[in-house]
Amino acid sequence: MSETQTRPQRSARLIFTQTVLALQGIAALFAAIVSLGLGKAGMLGGWVDLAPQALVIGGLVLMLLLLAASGVQQRPWGRWLGWVLQAPMIAAGVAVPAIGVIGLMFLALWITALRLGGRIDRERAERAAVAAGHEDDA
Repeated sequence: MSETQTRPQRSARLIFTQTVLALQGIAALFAAIVSLGLGKAGMLGGWVDLAPQALVIGGLVLMLLLLAASGVQQRPWGRWLGWVLQAPMIAAGVAVPAIGVIGLMFLALWITALRLGGRIDRERAERAAVAAGHEDDA
């Protein structure tokens, strides 16, 4: 690529949502490991009594789904999948309340990624339109 040709910028919303989901996938893995440890220590203290193995398997499946969702954010249905995958981590709070809190924090990050990423993309488009208008004048 020559210096005059530049790669188009990737969407800020795409980058932000992919990052949030990938990090949430890693958090789900750690949540599964913590659940296993708490279960073996007999310290699972939520509102329901689940087998630690069920939490671990659920956490690993959630991790894989979140990482897969991170990879499909450029597709129209990818954002909906991201929304749907916010619920299981929050729902895990009934078994381990701390995981529910982490799920709520990731929900806040998800909403921020969508809103802020969209705003940045709109501002970039406006700047590009203004720059294109100035190039036409020259």
